[in-house]
Amino acid sequence: MSQPVPTHPRIFSIDVLRGIALLGILIISIWEFGGFSVNEQTRLRLLQKGADYNLFSAIIILFEGKMRAIFSMVFGAGIILYLSKPQQPLIQTHELYIRRQMWLMAFGLVNVFILLWPGDILFQYGVMGILLFPFARMSKKGLLIAALIATLIYCGKNYWYYADDKKAYRKFKAITLVEEKFKKDSTERHHKDSLAGMPKDSIHVRDSIAKKNDTLTAFQKRDKNNWEGILKGLKYDSTRAAEKAENKAMRSGYGKIWNHVLQRSQNKESRWLYQVGIWDISSMMLLGMALLGFGFFNHRFTKGTYLLLAVTGIVAGAMLGWLRLEYTHTRLIDYVKYINGHAIPPNLFFPVERLLLATGYASLVMLLLQLNRMTWLGRALSATGQMAFTNYFMQTIICTLFFYGYGFGYFGRLSLTKLYFVVAEIGLIQIVFSVIWLRYYKHGPVEWLWRRLVNRKHFSNKKTEQPAL
Repeated sequence: MSQPVPTHPRIFSIDVLRGIALLGILIISIWEFGGFSVNEQTRLRLLQKGADYNLFSAIIILFEGKMRAIFSMVFGAGIILYLSKPQQPLIQTHELYIRRQMWLMAFGLVNVFILLWPGDILFQYGVMGILLFPFARMSKKGLLIAALIATLIYCGKNYWYYADDKKAYRKFKAITLVEEKFKKDSTERHHKDSLAGMPKDSIHVRDSIAKKNDTLTAFQKRDKNNWEGILKGLKYDSTRAAEKAENKAMRSGYGKIWNHVLQRSQNKESRWLYQVGIWDISSMMLLGMALLGFGFFNHRFTKGTYLLLAVTGIVAGAMLGWLRLEYTHTRLIDYVKYINGHAIPPNLFFPVERLLLATGYASLVMLLLQLNRMTWLGRALSATGQMAFTNYFMQTIICTLFFYGYGFGYFGRLSLTKLYFVVAEIGLIQIVFSVIWLRYYKHGPVEWLWRRLVNRKHFSNKKTEQPAL
């Protein structure tokens, strides 16, 4: 028989924040969906003028990484809520939770390798949900400290990569000195042999023998190519050769696109996750778990506290974002000069920047909800957040069909401004769809399937009382 499946109690503010984050994530992911290449981003950064640059800069400062941070925050709060299910044995809850995360990983792999979205986050959230499972027993203060430690480690990782670049540059400088010595020694030999009056053939033989000792070793060649590759990756390519190759591949059929994005997808789900993602995601999940314990999402803070957090977080985070934008521009102009003149990388404080802005945005939303300034809009965003899983898949399906070659093939054909018209249209569609769907059903279609797979039982998704037309 069809039986209801126990669910954690819904918190309206968390659903609203999840809806905002879900819609906001597309503001950044549309770049990869639509073919707004890194080379084009470099061109805009160097140009530093025009409507596209102003829009690009605003997005970088206000949204890059921040919407995903809010999504991670409410996901972390959801971990505590799920593990606090009432009237259910603790062991059974834990088993269901682990099963839930493993199915989330499976959905993520479908999104990556079948729907061909290399920017997927579901798999990583499934993994991190399992890794953070023991932290659910920590106190709220302990969770806050853990979140700050993870943020600092994330900053340290950014400095680590910059230190690697500085080390690569020092090796390159040493190699250039060696090459200069080779050149000087060769010139001196020619001059000495010509003064000695040696026959031309003898000079040729002697010089060819000496050159065996005047070549770089395999390690030196590798180090030289490494630094030259770093510089090449920072320069704007006016020929747009890589862009043209990317556009051609992404406008082709399903099989060619699958092969083209395979390595990128594998790197995102493996290397990025264990090198960077573990700190990127865990810092905000732990913060969300801590904020739930402090009552942040339950309106236990005063209006003044929410206002203070909102102003401080948004202003301080935006300032750090502006500094990151300026330092990145300096780095692109002359990376050698930047390394010689700056002790820190442009993105050193990016983890702090995103934490501040995400907390500021969340505090602003909580303040508006407490002041009853988000009535109908809040309900619409709450519906979108309740169906975040469905809407996330919907974003992938709509964007891949619109931009990829097996669909309409608009990859790389739209300007930055036009891409955001697409974002606005998709957001409007998802809000309207979510509101209408939840009038007749309890959960979104993907949420319903997820719950059914986790609980291994069938249950009806239709509401018993149909809404009046």
